[in-house]
This record gives sequence, structure tokens and C-alpha cells, in this order.
Amino acid sequence: MSGSATNPYPKSRGGRRFFNRRIAGRYCPSLQLILAISVLCFAGRQVRADDDYQLGHGVDIGPFNFAGYSELVANVPENGKTSLVLNDLSLFVTGHIGQWLNPFTEVELTDFDFFHSRSLGEERGSGDLVLERLYNDSYLTESVTLRLGKMLAPVGEWNEIHAAPLVLTTARPAVTYRNFSEYATGVSVLYTDPNGNFPNLQLYWQPSGEFSERPSRITFHQYRGVEGVHVSFPFGLLDKVGFSFQHSKDNLGVNQSLMGIDFHETFGKLTLQGEGTYSDISDNGVLHARDTEWAAYIAASYALAEKWSLYSWYEEYMDRTAPSTAQDVLLGIAYKYDPALVAKFEYLQNIGGQPVNRTGLYVSWSVLF
Repeated sequence: MSGSATNPYPKSRGGRRFFNRRIAGRYCPSLQLILAISVLCFAGRQVRADDDYQLGHGVDIGPFNFAGYSELVANVPENGKTSLVLNDLSLFVTGHIGQWLNPFTEVELTDFDFFHSRSLGEERGSGDLVLERLYNDSYLTESVTLRLGKMLAPVGEWNEIHAAPLVLTTARPAVTYRNFSEYATGVSVLYTDPNGNFPNLQLYWQPSGEFSERPSRITFHQYRGVEGVHVSFPFGLLDKVGFSFQHSKDNLGVNQSLMGIDFHETFGKLTLQGEGTYSDISDNGVLHARDTEWAAYIAASYALAEKWSLYSWYEEYMDRTAPSTAQDVLLGIAYKYDPALVAKFEYLQNIGGQPVNRTGLYVSWSVLF
């Protein structure tokens, strides 16, 4: 899954490049492009041929469900290159085989440039084929699940949802991905009260490096140890408040202890949501501007009509290496042709500090299939 298409720095989502053929120093996009076309055609055939198929619900084949999503983004930054990018094309495979064997896999083609206004000699992005998730769930009891493999770290709400048609905006607030480990490779225990009387709980532990680790050019930090917990108090179908703690050590030996809070609340046509984190950092010889890092965003969306909604978010981000606090504000409008088909038109403005997202106009079309 991808993060903000507006991010001028390393991409917020991604994974190890499995295979990219190099020809004369260039990446060959043929395999990725074939995958993209094949998946889209497969989804289209299912919509036409199967009257029982529902967009966004995937296709069932035996005990397995095949689903996914895609996002096409037009970026028009104020001080950057205009581009048309296949930001994400993701395939999910979910298996429900029995109490002990329930695998889940997510593979993604990300950052494939269809068009990019660039200087002479500058190469077009050929995309990355990455492994997002690969784990198995074993149901120990009705309420306790044991998860083994590579998973998304439950820090906040956005990181676990993250699929473009399901999240609020195209441009992702930096606090939802930039200052913690988005993944954990190891073991996790999840508790969910079937009666809803107790909070949901997830503990996770990554003892060493990330499986299928993302290269440094597409991520801010690489981690060799991660552990944490997330507690969520639901008080409605979607409404909840959550608390996160994550301790991590990156490849440079820097230790980080992060505390976070997230919330989601609906008041009729108005929905409020947000996340905030505070981190204590030990330098271990690595030069940083400060030994703490904090960030927070708050967002509001209002349903104008059945298919139209207006939304906005404001974020402040104090990066450990930045001389000042970044302040960004975003305003956008979304059209849901179908709950699984969403078009978004938004403008982001940096109003202070060193930017973490580029000022500019961003238009996206996403589908959950």
C-alpha cells in the first residue's frame, strides 16, 4: 500500500524489490506493467461475467478470496514535476482453511509512472513490485488469535486501513507513517471481545530485521527490532479511541520509544478523526537536531450528499532532523460513484516549517475490487 503521492522524500509504503530487470542501467517495467494489465482485466471480466460479483468483495475460489485495490494519481505540485502515477495496484489473497491455517498475502505494484514531466535524461519511475504482508492467523479461542509473519504495525488507525478507497485523502498525513515502523515481522497476539465489553488488544514483536525489507531509497528508516502494543476502545460501528506504544531500534542503532493516540468519531454527517505521536530518541552517535519527535493531525469530513463529501486536515510535524515544525493544511472533495469507487480532488498547502508534503493539487481515482 502506498502513502502520500505527494511525498517529496522516500515513499511511505513499499517493500523489497523482488525482481526488476536492469537493461543498460534502467529498470525494465515490462513485468510490472503486465501484472497491472492482467489484474485489471481479470477484475473487469469478473464484473461482466459473474452476476453475483460485488465490486469491493473480491472473488471466492474454494477457501480463498482474491481481492485488491488500485489508485491512479495525478500530481501537480507547485514546485515539482507534474505526473500521472499508478500509485498502487495491490492484490490480496485470503485463505480460510481451518482453525490453525488461515494465510493472508498482499503483493503490490507501486509508483509506476504513466507520465512524468521531467528534465532531459531523467528517467521515468518504473515501479516496484513489493511484498506488503505475508502471515498466518491461528484462532486459539473465539477471542484470541496468534499471527505469525510479516504484518502491518498497529500504530494508529490509518496504517492498518491504508487502502486508497478506504482512507480519507490521497495525501497521507506524515504522522501516520513517517516516524515509526510501519511493519513488524515476527509474532503477534490479538484479542477481540466478541461481545464488545472489553477493549481490543494487539501485542507484537519483531526480533530481528524486516522480512523482504524495503530498500533505503523508498523508506525513511529501516528497523532491526520492533515491539509494541495497541489498545482500542470501540464505542460504535466505526467510532473508537486507541492508544499505541512502540519501541524500535533502526539499522543505525538508534532506539526510539513512541507513544500515540488515535480517534474516530461520527456526529451525523460530520466525522472527526486524528492521530498524534510523541517519541523519545537515543542518538547512539547519530547526529539529530533533537532527541524527541512529535506530530499530530486532525481531520474533518462532511457528507454534502449521498455521494459527495467535503474534507480537510491540518497537521503539525516536528521531525528529529528538521530545524522547524512543518505545518500543512489540506482541503478536498470526494465523489463516491460506488462505495468501492472513489474520486478525490484536493489541494495541499504548506503554511510553515520545512515541508513534509509538497504544496500542490492532487487528483486520484481509486477502486476496491
